[in-house]
Amino acid sequence: MTSVCELPPHLARFGLLGILKDHNDWRVVSLESVSAEVTIRGFVAQVTANMVYHNHAGHALQVRAVLPMEEGAAVYHCEARLDGRTIVTHCMEKKKAEKVYKEAVKKGNTAILAREDPDSSDILSLNLGNFPAGTRAEVTLRLVMELKVETDGAIGFVLPAVLNPRYIPADHPRRNSRQRRNWNLVWEEREVFMPQPYSMEVKAQVCGSHQIARVVSHTDPLNVSLADDALSAQVSQDGGFTCDHDWSLLVYYKNAYQPHLLRETGERSATGIMRDDLLMLNLFPEMPAQSYSNRNEIVFVVDRSGSMNGENIQSARATLLLFLKSLPAGCLFNIVSFGSSFSSLFPKGSRVYSEKTLREACQLQATMDADMGGTEILAPLKDIYNKPPTPGYSRQILLITDGMVANVEQVLQLVGRHAHETRLFAVGIGHGASSALVCGAARAGRGRSEMVIKQGLLQQKVMGLVGSMVQESVQGVTVSCEVEPACRVTLVPKVPPVIFGGQHLILYARVPPATQVKKITVRGQLGASAVLNTMEGEHFTVVHDEAKALHRLAARSQILQWQLDEEEGVAKDMVALSVASGVVCRRTALVGVDQESGKPMPESPLIKTGEELNAPFLRSGVRNLFSKSLMPEATADPQPPSGLMAVVSLQQFDGSWGLKDAAHLTTVPLDILSAANPTKSEAAWATALVLVLLERKFGEQKEEWELLATKAVSSWPGVGSSPTNCWPRLNSRWTPSDSPCGGGSSGGEQSY
Repeated sequence: MTSVCELPPHLARFGLLGILKDHNDWRVVSLESVSAEVTIRGFVAQVTANMVYHNHAGHALQVRAVLPMEEGAAVYHCEARLDGRTIVTHCMEKKKAEKVYKEAVKKGNTAILAREDPDSSDILSLNLGNFPAGTRAEVTLRLVMELKVETDGAIGFVLPAVLNPRYIPADHPRRNSRQRRNWNLVWEEREVFMPQPYSMEVKAQVCGSHQIARVVSHTDPLNVSLADDALSAQVSQDGGFTCDHDWSLLVYYKNAYQPHLLRETGERSATGIMRDDLLMLNLFPEMPAQSYSNRNEIVFVVDRSGSMNGENIQSARATLLLFLKSLPAGCLFNIVSFGSSFSSLFPKGSRVYSEKTLREACQLQATMDADMGGTEILAPLKDIYNKPPTPGYSRQILLITDGMVANVEQVLQLVGRHAHETRLFAVGIGHGASSALVCGAARAGRGRSEMVIKQGLLQQKVMGLVGSMVQESVQGVTVSCEVEPACRVTLVPKVPPVIFGGQHLILYARVPPATQVKKITVRGQLGASAVLNTMEGEHFTVVHDEAKALHRLAARSQILQWQLDEEEGVAKDMVALSVASGVVCRRTALVGVDQESGKPMPESPLIKTGEELNAPFLRSGVRNLFSKSLMPEATADPQPPSGLMAVVSLQQFDGSWGLKDAAHLTTVPLDILSAANPTKSEAAWATALVLVLLERKFGEQKEEWELLATKAVSSWPGVGSSPTNCWPRLNSRWTPSDSPCGGGSSGGEQSY
């Protein structure tokens, strides 16, 4: 779980490094090893992570480190073991915790303090005060994470091991004059080097009531031992880990889409949420069949900052082409590119999707590069929101970014204020992308989000989001619970999340002990159609978990909702819930003190001032990474599209393909296709051929081209029927190696 606070860019992707300040020098404290134990039960992951540091100095050190976290992770335990003693933390109000820590360090006691970054909920700041000379410190974190079913049916788990530098906009409070002076003093004159690489070992156990089909990884080779009944699996690394990417795995269950409810028993001696039983409801709502609506205004917002260089911008460019070809005629659209500045394809606002506007958009798509400097995301969003939505159209924003920004909270507040008129969907690209920005913005904008580590999956993820975007919103959502004896059941948070057809919906609720849940019903209205999902007792499971994982996840969900709502008077409630559940938030901290250690210490700048205690994360390094003078060179001219994109690029505005294009894609001579045409329309025949080609050769990528095919069938009724007269000849002449679109997708994953 890695990265560094206030280190140059070349170190920012490697290792959870402790740092210390010696006058004007920053030195790296040796991180020797990281180990993690992961237990996945159904759709919940429990993680115990251990990090071992070694103080080689001849005196006690004041150390600070920064840890990447998943935005929705509930961190509830932190401890440190030094010299045979264990320091266990307790959750308390943030200012009180900081005071306890500072006073302990001042007295010479060893102390530990863990806080959420004030600007980004996916960063945890860790302070270790008076780290004794010549000793090792083993720091342990425990956290719990919610796992959702992804577009392809997998349950995705990511253990963050990368925390990239976050771009700090010019008007951000962290860029004051004193910080600029400190930055110049430290990083223009000195360099810091990692003393040695560290080891990282991850072991995982998958268990529960779901039968396991397979366990795979897109990032690392795995050893997987699957039990005979397929209800559990032991997972370990197959070889070493290089600390330049996030560790991840995917679990495929045989019955992932089966609705079920977990009831976790509470702690009867506790109070509040921890005393009650906690329900976790997993649903996969089905929506009534809807027509392919063109009453949408879709604004595609693409990050073209320097950090998107290479595979990221290439994937974004291909995804944009697929997106453009899938739009229905008559909808409104626009493309906004941003970096240090921003530009819009149509500066005055979205325009009607037509043959002319599609051609203009494709010209931009073909030349798009990561050449726009820093990551100023707030300005383009403000420009979009300042233009009123077109009457009669539902406005949607689709954001693609690597998420390297520091002003996350400003972005979330802006998106939340406009969620009533504009939904926002977001995709995070690459290792170290900010889940706080991507997932938080989608939550604030009442949309969905996807985090993409493997580049080849970007199109699939984005087109899955586009499918949700063209759905109507479900209105008037209510959740009712039939309980015996009758009592009050409280939804956590009180407002249910947005419902999207076919997507994993997770709901939490508190229910008093000594009750029996008989039935749960989720209702809503989609246009003139009712949405109804009911679950009864046979799908209910009671669990007894000492860690109270579901209770802590519910608490985290409520805290994140409070942070978005900006309601007055919730600060005390947030602190009370955080302290009761032990789940740290921006208003609390985990603090622990070793009362047996130490002697009084003289005051130092690191301890004396609150500013240093809250030192900005990675304000240094930003200039080196994002300044235009040091931007990576632009990528080479784009290559002709291949594979699926070769098919996509040739689709016409009206959803059809020409017969010459069909001959080109299938390698069947044009005269043979013309002679076999059973229709009066050449375009309809060619389109039917290409649709069958998509089904036969790119069936595994159907999520990517499904909307594109829907558009073709809507424009050319009847083309969905397979042209069986000609297809045997096409099959016999098919040679993927010399075809412009080749064969279907290859996995590229480590599978066992």
